[in-house]
Amino acid sequence: ATPELEYGRMNIGSRPSKRKPSGGIESLRAIPWIFAWTQTRFHLPVWLGFGAA
Repeated sequence: ATPELEYGRMNIGSRPSKRKPSGGIESLRAIPWIFAWTQTRFHLPVWLGFGAA
């Protein structure tokens, strides 16, 4: 159960004014990606860094 209406109001995926509006997947920021992984309860980004330190 994801509260989609509340997430739509959040400004987590907005682009800074200096970025081009069409940059492709390479220009995506990490914050929305990690937030999406956490919402699906699939913590792959957490395990990918495990043992690297």
